[in-house]
Amino acid sequence: MPSRANYGIDSPGIVAGLVFLGGICAGAGLLIHRFASGHPFWAIGLLAAGTYFLLGAAGMFGYSKVFKLQIRDHVIESIAWRGDEIVLDVGCGRGLLLVAAARRLATGKAIGLDCWLSGALTGNRPESALGNARVEGVSDCVQLAQGDVRHLPFADGSFDVVVSNFVIHEVNNQAQREKLLREIARVLRPGGRLALVDFIFTAEAVRILRAIGIRDAMRSRVGSFFSFWLTAILNFGVAQTYLVVGTKPAVSAAPDDET
Repeated sequence: MPSRANYGIDSPGIVAGLVFLGGICAGAGLLIHRFASGHPFWAIGLLAAGTYFLLGAAGMFGYSKVFKLQIRDHVIESIAWRGDEIVLDVGCGRGLLLVAAARRLATGKAIGLDCWLSGALTGNRPESALGNARVEGVSDCVQLAQGDVRHLPFADGSFDVVVSNFVIHEVNNQAQREKLLREIARVLRPGGRLALVDFIFTAEAVRILRAIGIRDAMRSRVGSFFSFWLTAILNFGVAQTYLVVGTKPAVSAAPDDET
């Protein structure tokens, strides 16, 4: 058993690919600079590309080891815990949010659902999530379920809290993302709270949630100032990490006409 929880490296194939591309570009740039000094444009361009790819890999590694722990804390602190909640972590992976939520419980229960795709995270399997729960001393209140996030295998109104980290963007298109969000709203109890993190499609998620009756849905920047802007800069402003929160009305509100 490990001495501390290990939540893995996210998207290891992408990290390895960025390191490979960065090394190739930087190496080619240095070779051109050394042996073909008459082509400074190519040398500078390749060195710049190599630096960009290597910074991207470093940023993703930093997210996996530091930034996602900050994001986890932000998500958990966005919820006013009583200690008796029934919690669902949609796409729990190795249990990052699942275990953190379970640590806030006294008599409640935390359930993690995933299909544990191997390429999404190093060591991405149910045993890793259960192992982290044991290390953190919360295995008694943690359970796992395997399933599709667009078809949650739970009854209506089963959960007081639903959390999720970097799952929205994994769903193929807007129609499928709407299915996911409708399922999250369905399994929430009236008055239940949702907290979802992602780096794209968060504005869309807010619009969909409001349209299906979660009228107070909103998003805010999440993580440290440095991690937020590092992600934005490395992705030319396309990717910015936000936390989407909302509360299911105690009395169901009629959905808006527009989505």
